[in-house]
Amino acid sequence: MSRKFLWVGGLILLGVLAGGLFLIFSPASVQTVKPHRGEAVEAVYATGTVESVRYAYVGSKVIGRVTDVPVREGEKVSEGQVLAVLDAREVISQLQEARAKLDLARSDLSRARRLFKGGHVSKAALDQAVSVSQAAESAVEGAKARLDEHFILAPLTGEVLRSVKQIKPGDMVGANQNLFLIGDPSSLEINAEVDEEDIPRIKPGQAALIRADAFSGQALKGRVSRITPHGDPVARTYRVYISLPSDTPLLSGMTTEINIVVDERKDALLVPVTAISGAGVWVFKDGRAHLADVTLGTVGEEMAEIKSGLDDTAEVIANPPSGLEEGQRVQAAPAEKD
Repeated sequence: MSRKFLWVGGLILLGVLAGGLFLIFSPASVQTVKPHRGEAVEAVYATGTVESVRYAYVGSKVIGRVTDVPVREGEKVSEGQVLAVLDAREVISQLQEARAKLDLARSDLSRARRLFKGGHVSKAALDQAVSVSQAAESAVEGAKARLDEHFILAPLTGEVLRSVKQIKPGDMVGANQNLFLIGDPSSLEINAEVDEEDIPRIKPGQAALIRADAFSGQALKGRVSRITPHGDPVARTYRVYISLPSDTPLLSGMTTEINIVVDERKDALLVPVTAISGAGVWVFKDGRAHLADVTLGTVGEEMAEIKSGLDDTAEVIANPPSGLEEGQRVQAAPAEKD
């Protein structure tokens, strides 16, 4: 009994060893695909913000307390329309006083002219009356200008895109403080930042593919309209403006990611990105794996362009296993299609 048991055990051990040797020395299984022809698009990446083509930030020139805010966000306004009013009682009082002084100065000037004509006053006295009248007129004009500063006006026709500071009657505002953003929402563009090393490839008229979080999954379109000739030496970027079609769903203030198309090739040779290994592509030939030296073109998320070093008949190893060596025996099977 004991010998039979040992013999059976020996058979089992031999079977395990044979299976292990088979696994060790059998060729690795790889999936292969044929290169195919398609479109290769080369693009420069940028980020940007949607803005109105015509817009302006509007604020107060003086310190004052708000007495009225006759407009709200989203309302249409005309150039010169009042957006907000500051307390102007003191300035109005100064204007009234200046006008009273002007009336008196004009009266004195009229009397001085009559007296000078009749020879009753000197030329110097007339000149003095003229000077006082002119000074009074200047004082009135100055008071009017100070009064105007208490009325914040729309600099252009458009829409109240945003109330930068949610002001209301009773609030104090400071001098040179932005209060409103006025713009035309019907005409939009993207203010994009492009890395300085990519800017030589950017030209007006190039197409731009745009993505925004608000419209996930949609590739929106635009076109390069102009490039700022002077870059930012700190950020090392240049400003590029992307014009948008009139029916774009994008809204002013949205952030975007942009791919500016700098080159398109309609009949490019394409292989899966997973087949790329360094500067080469693994191919299957005569039962072995070979690393072909290739010249890469555009590399996308899924496909890569091969400019040279590979032809349409090659069997490309789609997902080369880790540790694959040049000339190693492999078993090929067509890659599964999605």
